[in-house]
Amino acid sequence: MTGTVDIIEISAVVAAVGVLAGVVYYILDMRHNMKIREMETCRLTMSDFISEQAIKRHATMMNMEWKDLNDFIEKYGHPNPEGLSIWTSWFFAWEMMGILLKNKIVRAEEMYDLGGYTAILAWEKFKDVIQGFRSFRGSRWTPPDLLSNAEFFTQEMLKVKTQREASFKDKPKTTLNTSTRK
Repeated sequence: MTGTVDIIEISAVVAAVGVLAGVVYYILDMRHNMKIREMETCRLTMSDFISEQAIKRHATMMNMEWKDLNDFIEKYGHPNPEGLSIWTSWFFAWEMMGILLKNKIVRAEEMYDLGGYTAILAWEKFKDVIQGFRSFRGSRWTPPDLLSNAEFFTQEMLKVKTQREASFKDKPKTTLNTSTRK
């Protein structure tokens, strides 16, 4: 009788070890697949933004000049599809990156390393324009949270920059927190 009990106990222990090994394998495989998904998402996200054309678009965007919101709309709004496409393509890309960050599909440090830091200066340059668009009441085409995910992305990039660059912490604080969101 004791021999049968020993065999049952041994088989129960072996089964438990097998289940434990399966769980460990499953967790490791899941983590590996998540890393692959994250890397592929980063690659796809950034593929358009490392081209010569994209770099020219960014340089053009950062060299845009305007006096006020009306001047901006005239020069770079719907009346000028070429100007509109240059700056909106970048801000919609940062909007998408903000959504990816919020959903924890990518990490802020990775996006920063892939050039996400460029959003900081661009936000500073365009924040008044974006706030102006957000404040248009009665416009069914401009939501009050326009580019809020791009703003979130920029704030996350600023956090990474501040953590990495001690000298940046001493500079005047940016005015990123201009959102109308509550």
